[in-house]
Parts: sequence; C-alpha cells; structure tokens
Amino acid sequence: MKTLLLTGVMLALSSAGAVKVGVLLPLSGPSSVTGQAARSGYQLALDEINQAGGVLGKPLELDFADDGSAPAKAVPEFVKLVTVDKVDFMVGGVSSAVSIALSGPAKQYGTFMAWIGAAAVPVEDAFADHKYFFHYHPWSYYNFEAILGYFKYLKTYKKARNIAIAYEDGPFGSAGIDATVDAFKKAGFNVVMTEKFKTGSGNFGPLVSKAKAVNPDILYWVGYDTDALPLATEVRQQNLKLGLMYGTPPSWPVGFEKNPLSDNVAGLSLWLSSSPTRESRAFVAAYRKKFGTTTDEYFAPLAYVNLKTLAAAINRAGSVDKDKVAAELAKTNVPTPFGQLTFSKSLKTQYQGFKAGNWLHFQYLNDARAPVFPIKFAQKPMVYGK
Repeated sequence: MKTLLLTGVMLALSSAGAVKVGVLLPLSGPSSVTGQAARSGYQLALDEINQAGGVLGKPLELDFADDGSAPAKAVPEFVKLVTVDKVDFMVGGVSSAVSIALSGPAKQYGTFMAWIGAAAVPVEDAFADHKYFFHYHPWSYYNFEAILGYFKYLKTYKKARNIAIAYEDGPFGSAGIDATVDAFKKAGFNVVMTEKFKTGSGNFGPLVSKAKAVNPDILYWVGYDTDALPLATEVRQQNLKLGLMYGTPPSWPVGFEKNPLSDNVAGLSLWLSSSPTRESRAFVAAYRKKFGTTTDEYFAPLAYVNLKTLAAAINRAGSVDKDKVAAELAKTNVPTPFGQLTFSKSLKTQYQGFKAGNWLHFQYLNDARAPVFPIKFAQKPMVYGK
C-alpha cells in the first residue's frame, strides 16, 4: 500500500505543471472516419514527443473530446476543455460548421488554436481577427484551385466539357458554390446541374436521375465519407455513364477500396501512403509499428505534423505564453509528409500552412488509391470512362 501511495504521489508530481493540449475531434457522427484517423496521428506524435523529452521538461498531456460533428455538442466540449480542464492549447478541428460555432468562445477566452481542418471560407471569415489561430489545412479556394487544374487537363486531353455538381447543404459543401460554378464556366465548362443534398441521408435517387438526364462528363460531389457508398451505388444502379466521378470528402469510407463500386472513383488528397518522400516513408513506418497497419487518410499525418510542430514551438518559446508560442510557430519551416510547412497570410487569416500546391488527385484502381495527377506524380494512368 505504501508503495502504491508513493507511486501515485510521484506520478502526480511528475505531471504537475505539464503542458496540456485539448484535442477536439469528430470521434462520432458524419466525420468520424476523419476524426479517428486524426486521433491516431495525435497519439503517434505524442509518443514521439514524450520519448524525446516531452515539452518544457515534462511529458506532454493530451485531453481528447468528441465534438460529434455537431455544433451543439462541440461548443460545451470546447468550453469545458478551456475553462474546466484548463488546457493550454487547442488542436483538432475538422467540421466547418463546428468551427464557425466555436469562433465566439475562442475569441472570448483568447484560445490558442492550431487547427487541422475546417476549410470553408466562412471559417476563415470567422477567425480573420483571431491572432491565435493557425490553420494547417488548405482553405477551400486552394482546394478548388487544384481541382480546376485537373479538370482543365481533362477538358484538354479527354474532351470533358459538362460538369454536374452535387454538394452537401452545410458550410463544407455550400459555401462558395456560386463562385465554383462561375469558375467552371470561365474555364470553358458547361455546368449542367447543381444539386444539394443532406449528408448522411443516403437518398441519391432523384439527384442521380437529374444527372442522367443532362449527361455530364464529370460528376463532381462535395460531401462526407458517409455519402460515398450510397452515391456510388445509385450511379451504378441507374447506369449513369460518366467520364469521371470525382469527390472531395475529408476521408473515405473504411474499406471503400475493396468495394467494386469504388472502381475508377477519383478524389483529392493531401497525401497518400505510397508517397516516396523520406518524411512520408518515416511516418508510414512509425504508424505501422504502433498500429500494425497503415492508412491513406491524410488527416492522420496532418494531425501528427500539427502536434509535432506545436510542441516544437512551445519548446523554442520556453513557456506556454501564447504570444511567444505564436511567434515561434509562425517561424516553422520543416519538411513533412506533405512537403515543406511554413506559415504565411491567406486572404484573411494571419497564419496559413499548406496551400494549393500540396494536393494530389487519385483514383481507386485495383483495390487501392493510386495518384494519377499531376502527371509527374502519377503512379498509374487515369481511367476515363468516356
């Protein structure tokens, strides 16, 4: 008993004054695949940080909370982490709708946020005047810049002209839809359909029927992983002939690559496990050692990079003073699985990390995600259905 008491006292003393980081992720709900992938990335980074000596001489502590992909659940979880659990910094953040709802409390409490997702422009608007907001994920206009470049290639070399757009009715899908349509038209495409849907509903029959009536070359859909399989199912059942079905969910359904319905479906990713760079190979090896498997969900290495760079900035600052840590994090210039990470101004926020040049386009080919564009990174030739 004395030994147990002594051990408990020693553990309490060792954690006293430790830096605490709150991690707010969608561990349930429509974005849970993304949230679970990010949690694994954070856990791997935490192991490495603490094995290397921790932060400010003590083991770093993470306090995970589930936002449920819902603002009503996220706000009280965020406030609890900041005011009750007294975390020093906040990381995570996937859903745009959730992040918009958090902007008020974040400013009220002056919370330091190193955010990995939430790419919709209204999020950028909401945090434009928050001096402790670091955004790692490209904003949606950087994403679209990459998509438009790929589609222009398809127009030139595959004669793709007609685009049907399906988008979820939340901020992720709906923000900037008019600008998206205008950009496609200016690039010489015919936008033959724009149809919104409720994510997670699985009801794509009427939408695909409308698409079939206008005969698109590309079906471009903006939604979440829960939408991929029912949409692909409906496309197959109605025999919708496409050159390309292209989606932009933050993550894809677990095991989707093994389903024949995924054949030739294309999408956007910041990273794939097949990337040959040294940093990517090191991440894949470390991830496999810890979890016994690997992942193609880019939010895993993104969360890993997020925590590693924040911890490094805190150590360089020598304290948890937010202004000092912000100054150090702003100086970040490190190689990552995605390429070099630096922070610079976006259109409205002070600290933006990755941008348009970091995106890859892949296709589900032979039960795996294969990079197909830009051509210099292609591992297999793309399959175009028309």
